[in-house]
Amino acid sequence: MPILARILKDRGVVSEKQLQEAIQHQVLYGGRLGTSLYELGMITEERLQDALARAHGLPAGSVDAREVEPEAVRLLSKALATKHKACPYKVKGKTLRLLMLNPRDHVALAEIGFSIGYIVKPMVVPEFRMVQLLRENYGIDERWRYDDTHRPRLKTIAPLELAEAGARLDAALTRDEVLETLLGAGLTFFKRVLLFIVREPWLFCWSAAGEAADATLAASLRIPLDRPSVFQTVTRDRTMFVGRFGAEEENQAFLKAVAKKPNTTAAIFPIAIKGRVVNLVYGDNGPTGNVRATLGELMLLAQKAQRAYLRIIRRRIDETRKETPA
Repeated sequence: MPILARILKDRGVVSEKQLQEAIQHQVLYGGRLGTSLYELGMITEERLQDALARAHGLPAGSVDAREVEPEAVRLLSKALATKHKACPYKVKGKTLRLLMLNPRDHVALAEIGFSIGYIVKPMVVPEFRMVQLLRENYGIDERWRYDDTHRPRLKTIAPLELAEAGARLDAALTRDEVLETLLGAGLTFFKRVLLFIVREPWLFCWSAAGEAADATLAASLRIPLDRPSVFQTVTRDRTMFVGRFGAEEENQAFLKAVAKKPNTTAAIFPIAIKGRVVNLVYGDNGPTGNVRATLGELMLLAQKAQRAYLRIIRRRIDETRKETPA
């Protein structure tokens, strides 16, 4: 939201350098700009809340998650809360105060108001706070916070020849295009590919493709990086792994989760930006298959992905700078 960046810069809340760092964080990890600023410790929730209200033309006001009324929550179904990323706050008579990420989404407001038969008054909250609200009140998994808000994710991933994958990386404009291309290219080397987002101290599975790539399973995978595992080693040393998983507890738990035989091989390679691993790509040839030992072409593609990330970050910074002049 360029208007949010302009408000924060004009009021001296964030500097140009901080804004650029937040944009890089947003490109790599998805979510909204305000979330990146908050996660990087550059802004308080109160200041972000105030700036969001101004950006949406709403009166400024604080929101206390502890004041969410259970009777208000019961008015809205989990399906609609998930679809619109909205959480009821308080109800008075036939009027519902509704917390939203985009309080100017008139289609969402109309659908919710019609479904519950109440007058809906929207209020804006930061994305990270909505993650908490939806988790605590509806049990909605927080992985949606890592969605790229600049582009919807593809529902299916098709195998890509290396030349086409390289061309797509050279033309990529969003993080999701980079990750989808890596998944597709991985399917030319492996029968199954899992792509992870590295957010210390956790590793989250972003998506999966190929044989037995169950979407529900992928969405449930969360690997701790503060405990010994091959994933910890690859992340820490920024080196590729090809071979059998060790006997460590986290390794065995992962193999069990993906139904992979312990005596077979798999591969993991990192995507690093400025010395920090941001993604891991896992590939195997099914529960009983072994991967080939030579994957040099895939590593070259990983380097292209790194360059694509850096180009996308520079482009996003330039676009924001033009829209929020100093």
